Amino acid sequence: MSNAVKLHYFLGRGRAETTRWMLAINQIGFNNIPITTPEDLIELRSSGKLPFDQMPLLEINGMNLSQSSGMIRYLARIGGFYGDNDKEALYCDMFAGAITDFAEASMQAAFQPTKEIAVKMLKERFNKFAPKFELRIQENGNEFCVGKKISFADVILTEALSAYIEWIPDLLKNTPLLLSIYEKVINQTGIKLYLSSELRYPKPDEKYVIDVARVLQRALPAHMSDINRFVN
Repeated sequence: MSNAVKLHYFLGRGRAETTRWMLAINQIGFNNIPITTPEDLIELRSSGKLPFDQMPLLEINGMNLSQSSGMIRYLARIGGFYGDNDKEALYCDMFAGAITDFAEASMQAAFQPTKEIAVKMLKERFNKFAPKFELRIQENGNEFCVGKKISFADVILTEALSAYIEWIPDLLKNTPLLLSIYEKVINQTGIKLYLSSELRYPKPDEKYVIDVARVLQRALPAHMSDINRFVN
């Protein structure tokens, strides 16, 4: 199966990164298929493989999967990372909804005019969500987000935290429960291998912002030069 698994997305992490982490914890090999030009995107759309005409696209087990939330849940189910009963699955989904809102700030950080503005935005979002995450983890016994073992909630939370930490290295110094989950997840065999592999794209930067704008043929953020360079 590993040779057949393909993940189509821009040349970077973005909304495909949670899927990469879920593939990694399942120890499913995959290939990044970068979409780097408008022509690449047109070709992909013309292929009929995009169910909703949106990336990322995951080709796995003979299926073409769209929407990151669907992908991570499918991978959670096949790997046993969706809790042990319906209640735990529900709480995984609840965590996932909050984590999606939490992660949005880290995905927007590279698009900000300055590092200072990005860090301020990240700190504000972290200060809003971190106490709630810690309280829920404490209520669950201090070990995991949900249940008695790692679930996909722990994985996608750690992925989001890892993106924050790249901007604010000491972020978790006052949140020991988040730090504990973060350390558990990044030390899982598949995750560890992924994070040290060539499949792991670097921290998003201005080049990533430009690459996305080029493919989508849209304007760059207002603080950049020649913002309409890719707009037809």
